[in-house]
Amino acid sequence: MASDSPSGLIDPTTARAALDIVGSARTRVATHIKSPWWYHPGLGASLAFAFSSVSIDWDLIPYGVVLGLMVIPMALTMLLKSSTGVGVDHYTATPGARRLSMVYSLLLGALLALGAVLQWGIDFRWAMAGCGAAAFLLTVVTGLRIERALHRDVQAGA
Repeated sequence: MASDSPSGLIDPTTARAALDIVGSARTRVATHIKSPWWYHPGLGASLAFAFSSVSIDWDLIPYGVVLGLMVIPMALTMLLKSSTGVGVDHYTATPGARRLSMVYSLLLGALLALGAVLQWGIDFRWAMAGCGAAAFLLTVVTGLRIERALHRDVQAGA
């Protein structure tokens, strides 16, 4: 945006118009980044499958890891992008989302460690499947909170 003033400064009217355009674009993006109802339960279910495969049978562990930790989350993310029209990493896009994602990651790691100790350390059958159910709940609840933080941060311009 150029100015007719000799000093090269932008006049207040032009600056206000530019800020209004940025504000309306921010509002439009904030409405489009809301994920569909199935996204967070889908991610939780893929993690639950990965965890549970350990409890079901040793032969299923590679399938659980590949499908539950790689293929299904990648497919869900591609579907999310095509359904919303916006490709944004919900977990790291804004400071508020990053903070919640860090807590989520630590809790998920603790569930994994707890399940492994119970399943293999003291031979408590189905412990990883139980931790998978907890991972499902954690993913759904925390995912929705992360999304609210993302929406709030985008609207505020963070």
